[in-house]
Amino acid sequence: MGHLKQDSKKSVGIDAIAVHVPRLYVDLSGEWAQARAATFSEGDVAQLVGKVKKGVGVEHMAVPDAHEDSATLAAMAAVKAIQNAGIDPKDIGYVAVGTETTVDQSKSIAAYVLGMIERRFNVQMPDVGAPQFQFACIGATYALEAAVNMFRAEEHTKPYALVIATDVSKYPLLTAGEYTQGAGAVAMLVCENPRLLAIDPKTAATVTRDERDFFRPNGLQTAVVDGKYSIDVYLDCMTLAADRYLERARAAFNKPGARIDELASHLLFHVPFPRMAEYAALRILGDAWRKDSRIKDEIVREVPLITDTNIDKDPKARKAYEKQLADSAFFRHFFATTIEPSLTLSRKIGNIYSGSLYLALASLLESTENRASLAGQRIALLSYGSGASARVFSGTFVDPAHAYIPHAATDLKNEQDGGRRVALSVKDYERLHSGPKSEDSTTPGSLLQPAESLRAPKNEFALTRVGAEQSAQKTDTGYRYYEWMK
Repeated sequence: MGHLKQDSKKSVGIDAIAVHVPRLYVDLSGEWAQARAATFSEGDVAQLVGKVKKGVGVEHMAVPDAHEDSATLAAMAAVKAIQNAGIDPKDIGYVAVGTETTVDQSKSIAAYVLGMIERRFNVQMPDVGAPQFQFACIGATYALEAAVNMFRAEEHTKPYALVIATDVSKYPLLTAGEYTQGAGAVAMLVCENPRLLAIDPKTAATVTRDERDFFRPNGLQTAVVDGKYSIDVYLDCMTLAADRYLERARAAFNKPGARIDELASHLLFHVPFPRMAEYAALRILGDAWRKDSRIKDEIVREVPLITDTNIDKDPKARKAYEKQLADSAFFRHFFATTIEPSLTLSRKIGNIYSGSLYLALASLLESTENRASLAGQRIALLSYGSGASARVFSGTFVDPAHAYIPHAATDLKNEQDGGRRVALSVKDYERLHSGPKSEDSTTPGSLLQPAESLRAPKNEFALTRVGAEQSAQKTDTGYRYYEWMK
């Protein structure tokens, strides 16, 4: 299943991938649960922990320190990708960032990152394009598409493009969104004849609708979310995009009638929270399996509702069918082997918006003990951004055993266990969440100097100050200054 031959033509795809997350995190089963139980579970701590760990699927959420933002996270991931791949940064001709938590309303994060790369490696890269792509969580997928198509059109000027997904997910305290926060960045080097993942040409499918499921109006630091409606829009758009992907993929691979789980060995979803991947799998696979008599007959004893003819017409019938399917041994086994390996990192990090799909890719690589076994396997990537757009595409692993350097799992260990993570108290977490303060209520938060960091930056990029000068000689009010801190 999913082992298909590469096209003889020159391939384009991901040569290397790297993840960077803040070292600070909140343990959602510890002090935070005790502090929030009165709000979320009528004082029942165990109930809240169960709701968060099982109902949502997260254990920890990464929290940026005062010197960190989506630009520093992106630059750190970029440095890791360049070092892991062993390339000269001057061989990069294009830097594209996907984000929904930009640091400036005009200048792209990619331009800031370019400057940080130049200073870190002591190089000059003046002939590099550096755009930013914004469309909620799908922005990085559009950035990747642009980079890949640049190589396919032979418009590239250098051997590599650098695509980065970076975000800081933030919701108001004491709201349901609080335990779906997170922060991190994923950087990918794109080139011809990639060592990691060759992306399939002429198979990607996109669906876009004008929706209000999730948005962040100008001036707000946190997003506005219509929870249940947002999930429904996600599932609707993803299902349509998956159907259109299948039409193109069946033709491209000469596999008429094949289901998505027959074309791909692993399904990777956009993961705002891990349980969402299960909802999406139940919708897409549940529809595919009940419409295929070959597998329908195999499932019907465990899932008799698969024969219900009202599923497409009645939301209650669909919900009952998907619940029954979710409880079946058939689905649990499929999920554990095909989807769960892509969720291990997000359980420890939380929602990183545009990077969550690519964190799922890194998670699959980290979770696979014998990465050589992935070579030749096709994966389907199901991307989504609220507002709303879904894009489904696929790729085939080339030589993941040698192309990927595992590090994320080690980084996520606590300091005392040889890692770099530091657990936050609720008091420190809430201070960081509130951001820098000013007694002058007329000063926008973006113009304030960074607050004092809980852990001094070391061997990383840091936001050191925000410009405050406005004179005949120089104007830099609000400009962000980043430095490499040894």
